[in-house]
Amino acid sequence: MSPTKAGRVLIVSEKELTQMLHPNLHTNWNNIALFQHGKRLSPTEYSLSQCYKQDFPLFSHLFPHNGSDALMKKRPISFKSGKIVQKETNGALYTRAAQYIEYNNELFRVKNPFYSNYVAAEEVIMGGIFSMTGLDAPRMLLCNDCDDFFIFNKKTRGDFQDGKNLSSFACVASQVEPSFKDLGDFLLDEKMMIEIIKKSAIEELLLDSYIKKSVVKYQSLREIFNKADCELTNILQKYPNKSYLAKPDVLAQIKNKNLIKFTMLEEMNKLLPQKLRDEQLKHFFVSRLLNNWDYLNFAFCNFGYFIDKRIHPTEFKGMTVDFGGSGTLGFGGLAKNESYQRAMQGARPENPLASTSLFTEKDANFSNNLPDSLTGISSVPRSRPLLSTIRGQVAVENNIFEAKDFNNFNKELMPALEVAYRLQVLPDHAIEDYLHENWLMGEKDFPYRGKDSKYNIDTAKIIAIIKDRKRSFIQYFGQDTIKHWEQNNILQAAKIRIEIADSLKRLMNKIYTIQPVSAASQTV
Repeated sequence: MSPTKAGRVLIVSEKELTQMLHPNLHTNWNNIALFQHGKRLSPTEYSLSQCYKQDFPLFSHLFPHNGSDALMKKRPISFKSGKIVQKETNGALYTRAAQYIEYNNELFRVKNPFYSNYVAAEEVIMGGIFSMTGLDAPRMLLCNDCDDFFIFNKKTRGDFQDGKNLSSFACVASQVEPSFKDLGDFLLDEKMMIEIIKKSAIEELLLDSYIKKSVVKYQSLREIFNKADCELTNILQKYPNKSYLAKPDVLAQIKNKNLIKFTMLEEMNKLLPQKLRDEQLKHFFVSRLLNNWDYLNFAFCNFGYFIDKRIHPTEFKGMTVDFGGSGTLGFGGLAKNESYQRAMQGARPENPLASTSLFTEKDANFSNNLPDSLTGISSVPRSRPLLSTIRGQVAVENNIFEAKDFNNFNKELMPALEVAYRLQVLPDHAIEDYLHENWLMGEKDFPYRGKDSKYNIDTAKIIAIIKDRKRSFIQYFGQDTIKHWEQNNILQAAKIRIEIADSLKRLMNKIYTIQPVSAASQTV
């Protein structure tokens, strides 16, 4: 139906509408004819500008997860009226407690980031920047009045060591997507994984014998995982309160069981179809934009899959749900410069025999899993589960680094090129607007334990850092390569521009113009 006057009908498919009618895509309406009572109307009989301004219902809630609903604005939201639904633990290798909280008739996963209000605030801010790319992340809120949900103490909250003003403690609330599963839990869902393996093989016209072989392999991997998990549980029950740390032989057994579990998950991950593994890569590349040190960690969590039923009733999409190691943040409540050694100790322990970590792997074994990267693609600490997925990507990046030839690597580069395109069409001024409204500089915004002044950077500097990272990723591939990708993927490019426009509108409560790279792409 015409968005301006009753009685006018535009007969196109919903897919065509998605590509043609979104007001932020700069699509060309000159090829659309409007009729009324059997008569074709001339351009003087209707207003294109009025058409552009319409908020079409088809697009109002098309991408529900991209953004934070512009709710941060430097002040925490009170969760005093929230109710605990249940405690929650996640992670296939180790767990961290959180709480499911019902707030305003919506379900949130609320976690205490332990260290300071600043840490909580920056995690929410970085989640917002991630969502600007149009990739999926949960709606995230900075909240306080959570003292009924958690036990805050001196050990976990250095910003309030006197034990007062507990209601001022800031926490991170992420809206729950019911269908979401962390990657580890996703890989361990036997019924679902077998269905995915079979469906993917059928789509690729593979033989029944191949399907059977893949299913048997998955079941074997899962059986080995379950055996190691059961043995590990028995060991931990015998040595409560981490008493095993005083027994080197027992600690060695624990490390061994964890390594078996990890390796089996890694092998299961290789059985996923390429489309789902590409989702991991796309989210990984955007995580590089944020310098997210904890993307897809040892527990195979922080990234996973969900079903967006508004888009497709059975198709899985990737989602990153945790941004605690992003931006200036490192580990242990410290800045990256302060915690780099700690981060690398977990990924490449200098002395595995002396380490008390529950998961260690000798540096030689770690290095042999991946070739040296000339471009730094593999330099994200603790993203160890992704190494098998990005092995081919490292080789491709090295070849490109030496030969600067993109044309021979289109298939391998698809996830990276898509992210480069997303960053290319994402307006710089949207990043500037968001950080000007939300970046925190300490007590003038709300009380927190200040970081060292060397790392407590101002708004202008964080804007410069994010824009520079964005620019560097784009320049690595080059404008011509990105433009070529857009021209070869017109519908996908248009869909991406819709995702970004929708995300920015939800995040900033403001409409931004999302320009295509090439003028030829303006007409879909």
